[in-house]
Amino acid sequence: MISRPIYLVMTIIIPSIVIIFFATFFNQGVPEQMPIAVIDFDNSSTSRMIVRSLNAGQMCKIKYKLTSYESAKTNMQRGEIYAFVIIPRNFEKDVYNGKQPVINFHTEYAHYLGSSLIMKEIQTTLTTISIGADLKVRLQKGENQYYAMAQVNPIANDSHIIANSKLNYAFYLSSIMMPGIICLMALMCSVYVIGIELKDGTSRRWLVVGNKNIVESLTGKLLPYTVLFWIMIIMSEIVMEKFMGFPNEGNPAIMYLGALFTVISYQAVGIFLTGLLPSMRTALSIAAFYGTMGFTLSGFTYPNAAMLDAVKPYTYLYPLRQYYEIYCNVQINGLSFSHTLVPFIILMLFWLVFPFSTVKHLRYAAVKLNYKRD
Repeated sequence: MISRPIYLVMTIIIPSIVIIFFATFFNQGVPEQMPIAVIDFDNSSTSRMIVRSLNAGQMCKIKYKLTSYESAKTNMQRGEIYAFVIIPRNFEKDVYNGKQPVINFHTEYAHYLGSSLIMKEIQTTLTTISIGADLKVRLQKGENQYYAMAQVNPIANDSHIIANSKLNYAFYLSSIMMPGIICLMALMCSVYVIGIELKDGTSRRWLVVGNKNIVESLTGKLLPYTVLFWIMIIMSEIVMEKFMGFPNEGNPAIMYLGALFTVISYQAVGIFLTGLLPSMRTALSIAAFYGTMGFTLSGFTYPNAAMLDAVKPYTYLYPLRQYYEIYCNVQINGLSFSHTLVPFIILMLFWLVFPFSTVKHLRYAAVKLNYKRD
């Protein structure tokens, strides 16, 4: 392991960079003060209050006050703003005359997260101002305050956001990206450390050291990496909880056990790929493709329940999905080990099914493809 710098890079340096990157880059939780523009054709006290309210929000920062739709569109196409709001002429007059003026706002949804946050804040601000204006008109007409409030806002909302009340983007992203990238490195490392024996022509000597038993040889080869990657995932979980303030309602020991099961499952997939394709270059290419697809099919970006029925069964072929389910069950919902057995059982099936389906072929390759030295 100390003979080549790449082992140190895969096991320590890259996982450490991943942990530091996500712990520092996303320390604010959500993007703030994203640039927008305003076109105020009315220029009244009410319209200026809307502009001040938008600029005082957490998500939006009015970068430009423009005079035409064309100029706002040009700024958006250049990527200088994410949205713009158009306040029509006679806006204040129409409000107090009981008409229904329309405020247009345009958002650019190629940047999904930023545009979603901006649109939500603009909608909330305009709804609040609309209720306030309607209430003011009703009170001026002499309506009772409680009656008027019930008319302008007949249903009061009482929302409860579980586990991420601040809508922290880091809670959503880092919780799976940090351990997921470390697991991807575990997969790539497993393919590399086995494939390099074939490539360098030392696979026969490797088998001899393992008493000519391929299972013993694989265990001796991969066990140190299992421990290292397991420690790195535990470190990432500790950083998320202790330094980034992630919620943790359950027993951390269950998460640590889930991390161990997930690392071993990815190593089992690495054994499978190397045995199936005993060429390090080919196996590494397939492993990279397989590993990155796991982020999409794990369910943290696009819900598994909303996927096509034809796609859902394939999501079980990715250990990262089981890790994410353990994370949601334990760390978010605080469930006990007995209530989250299914993902652990599925991860154990990875150990039994994947490596043993190609281990004989791998042993044959270790003996017959030892072409370089022995």
